[in-house]
Amino acid sequence: MNERHDSQVSVSAGQSLDHAMDGARADGRQLSQWWQRRPMSDAERSERSERLFWWRVVAILSGAMAVATLGVLQVRRSSSGIRTAYELVRANDALREQIEANRHAEANLTGLKNPNELRKEANEVYHMRVPGADEQVEVE
Repeated sequence: MNERHDSQVSVSAGQSLDHAMDGARADGRQLSQWWQRRPMSDAERSERSERLFWWRVVAILSGAMAVATLGVLQVRRSSSGIRTAYELVRANDALREQIEANRHAEANLTGLKNPNELRKEANEVYHMRVPGADEQVEVE
């Protein structure tokens, strides 16, 4: 019984292999026919040429846009470093000016510690006067 079953299995396996080979040959024939050129009319050739032209235009434009985008990104990245450097220079200049103003104010303050100079500055700049001995000043 097993011998008969084994022979049937081998026959059916052989038949399925032949069937698969026939399908592969048919696919191969279709593929080879696809590669073979058939004669084209002038209208078909013109239409195909126009279609290929537009695809080329689209490809060239998309390539140009990609290159332009990469260029803009590169310039923006390098210019951000330059902008940061300019900001640092401006901040450094402002700091230097502030330090110089502080030194100047400190020198003025040191000069104003002289009571006579202090009275003169108060009178000329701030229009203040020294209260007299008989004046009474109330402070709230």
